[in-house]
Amino acid sequence: MVQAMRATSGFRLTSRRVARRHEGLGRIFGGLALLAIAGPFLIGVIASVLADALDAPSLGKFEVIALFLTLLGVLAALGLSFLSLLFATTAVGWKGPAHVAADAAGLRFTSGAVKRSIPRTDILSGLVLSDPHVRVELSLPRGQVLEVHVAREEEGARLLAALGIGPTERCVAISLGSVHRELAAGCVGLPVFMVLWLIGVTELSRPLTIPGSSWQLVAWFALTLLSTWLLRRAARRTQVVVGTDGVRVERPFSTVWIAYAELDAVRRLGDRLLLLYRRGGSHRGGGSVVLRTRDTLTEALAQRIRDAHEGAAGGAASRGAEALERRGRDLAVWHEDLRKLLAGGDYRAAGLTPEDALHALDDANAPRDRRVGAALFLRVAGYPEAQEHIRVAAGATADDALRAALEHAAEEEVDDAALARALR
Repeated sequence: MVQAMRATSGFRLTSRRVARRHEGLGRIFGGLALLAIAGPFLIGVIASVLADALDAPSLGKFEVIALFLTLLGVLAALGLSFLSLLFATTAVGWKGPAHVAADAAGLRFTSGAVKRSIPRTDILSGLVLSDPHVRVELSLPRGQVLEVHVAREEEGARLLAALGIGPTERCVAISLGSVHRELAAGCVGLPVFMVLWLIGVTELSRPLTIPGSSWQLVAWFALTLLSTWLLRRAARRTQVVVGTDGVRVERPFSTVWIAYAELDAVRRLGDRLLLLYRRGGSHRGGGSVVLRTRDTLTEALAQRIRDAHEGAAGGAASRGAEALERRGRDLAVWHEDLRKLLAGGDYRAAGLTPEDALHALDDANAPRDRRVGAALFLRVAGYPEAQEHIRVAAGATADDALRAALEHAAEEEVDDAALARALR
């Protein structure tokens, strides 16, 4: 049972369980599992190529040893895969109920003799999930996830609000599907493709005259790795990045960006989520994105998108904000014109102030170049903590190109070439 109470500052509750799992370690062990198979295989191929190129038959023994180690690597990969699964899916909790306090400084909890404190800067994002238990999941650096069990979803929302995590503060990345689907595809696919392509390359090379066996090994290695990469890519989980300005859906072989200005509806259809959107400008028409989610995640994801959509809907454009836009100008000319606006005082005549530029920077519905122009304007104006404002805006967007451009604009010395690539 969770007992919650509102403190004078922040939010406090008593949770029946606080636990942590290490998805980052799971990914590391998953990578080691693939390396255990591919490493010896690669060494064997290199040894064979060098033996032929240097006419050094003695190197041939390394080829045989490496290919034998590949078979042992398959067994090692099974153990490493188990460790990967264990770290990524098992949450280790502290004994007994925990007293949790959350505010703008971060999260603190006490469970028995154990006391932990997590600074707010180390909490990357948060989400309330409702099944099998109602809990708040907080994403931490290095792939760690902290679970705080609560009694009701409302308490989870209050906990996130006390931490300052909401649809208008920070973007959140949510992965759909099994955490180990990609790993399983790689660990199973690699040895299977090794056998299949060994047979295929051997049969295909019989009628051909190939100088030495090393070229057959190179072909075998390349085809095996390519096939394994494609299988792993096809098995990759779909990731949904919900930002302050839109939603980015990253599928195995494609990415769809939906700005909130173009998002028409978010509908739940059982364990699926339907995003309906329209396209304007040069991309006429519209479309839909269907996301297959777990029942535990569908409503939480839908509500997160709706909240962010509503948060981005309000607010009029700041005065004179159009002057910040690039409007087809060369990047150097655009940057210089922003300097002239400030130096000549023209920004006041245009009704534009640094505060208006801040508004344009945070405006989720503003064009991409206007938000970047606002960032550059703040840097030129020497606005206090301009870099921090720009970095916060970059961290809140789900638009990859905009985030990269804002990150470049926040640097001490703005790299015009890198900025141009980000805005391309």
